[in-house]
Amino acid sequence: MMELNFRASVFGILVALVVSYALCIAGDLLFGWTMYQVWMPLLPGFTWPLTAGGSLLGLLWLVLYSIFVPIVFILPYNYLVRKSLSGRGAN
Repeated sequence: MMELNFRASVFGILVALVVSYALCIAGDLLFGWTMYQVWMPLLPGFTWPLTAGGSLLGLLWLVLYSIFVPIVFILPYNYLVRKSLSGRGAN
């Protein structure tokens, strides 16, 4: 088994979240979607109608979420992989 790269996971999750965020905001502005209703409870400080401060706070929350998720999943996984490998006598 191989360990997962923490930094790559953070970057991958961040890119996915920012792309989703941008597409949802664009859809709201261009097509009248109501995706902002999904973001408002998840991103404290995000406001609609869109403001510069609200959108920047939304991006800040996305960065924090993209760090939090790997802490919860990647770090324990890597710990268990290391523990499993050391139990087998592997390098």
